Amino acid sequence: MSSVKVAVRVRPLNSREIKKNSKCIIEMQNNSTCITDPSNPKNKKTFSFDHSYWSANPKDDHFATQQIVYNDIGKEFLSHSFDGYNTCIFAYGQTGSGKSFTMMGTQDLKGIIPQTCGEMFERITEETDEDTSFGVEVSYMEIYNEKVHDLLNPANNNKNLRVR
Repeated sequence: MSSVKVAVRVRPLNSREIKKNSKCIIEMQNNSTCITDPSNPKNKKTFSFDHSYWSANPKDDHFATQQIVYNDIGKEFLSHSFDGYNTCIFAYGQTGSGKSFTMMGTQDLKGIIPQTCGEMFERITEETDEDTSFGVEVSYMEIYNEKVHDLLNPANNNKNLRVR
């Protein structure tokens, strides 16, 4: 078991990017992500990750759905939690890069968080050993402009939460 896994996901071009005739400069194959320099297309950089998710075009054969991302990341995350480990998912990227969609999703395309919560409570409900008890604690934090925001308790946002 690796203690840290790194995944990247490419989102579709947004309406502003489409209006500007932007081109996708990312290619993905298996766990490799290749970035092409738009000013010099012969200049490419390739990076390897634990997971590289292509979610730019749903018509592509290798399109990564919310379910694929959950199966790869969320299920392992939840298994480690049930094994007694503290677990954390850290979604990083600039505004508009798709973090919220990957983590929360939509009503129809649930993200990692609602799928994990659903499966977690199903597993707890199915537990038949009366000597087994569960304690669930959840934090949902956002760091924006070097300030920490508690997204589950917005009233705390007036307090200075520290990163330690």
